[in-house]
Amino acid sequence: MDELIGVIQKIVQNTIRAMKPTDKATGTVLSADPLSIQTDTSMPPLPAAALLLTDAVKEKTAMVQGGEGGSVTVAEGLKAGDRVLMLRVQNGNQYIVLSKIT
Repeated sequence: MDELIGVIQKIVQNTIRAMKPTDKATGTVLSADPLSIQTDTSMPPLPAAALLLTDAVKEKTAMVQGGEGGSVTVAEGLKAGDRVLMLRVQNGNQYIVLSKIT
């Protein structure tokens, strides 16, 4: 009976590992438009379709009141060379880009 329980535990552990529910990852932005991020040199870069951006990495602009008007950039978006912290989800099919790493 103990042997059967051990086998079942190994099956469950292997299944959970294979699912890879979430995991942190770091990457480097290769291009901003279209967005492409390299996580591991042994894998192809992640395309924009696989990346979900949080507000922390999106460009933010604000309208200027008075004077000449116009807009000003409040926070820069991602640019080539930026290092980012990401959370891998859906078996590694999507990544949430959490923040820039300085």
